[in-house]
Amino acid sequence: MKTVFALRGYEANCARRPTDQGKFAAQVVFTKIGFHPEASYRTLGDFDTEEEAIAHAKKFAEDWLARKA
Repeated sequence: MKTVFALRGYEANCARRPTDQGKFAAQVVFTKIGFHPEASYRTLGDFDTEEEAIAHAKKFAEDWLARKA
């Protein structure tokens, strides 16, 4: 599954992290292409599947970039 997306001049590295409850936490790190990481969001919610976590992180990234970039 693809987890890194180029959006509006940024790289959005969407990831999932297993939780102690057997779910997956969504997270995203933004990096302006060609620069160092700019913003990280490590607690975007818990999801039942890896796919749901990545999809949520990507949607969060799209919304964040629509407001900030």
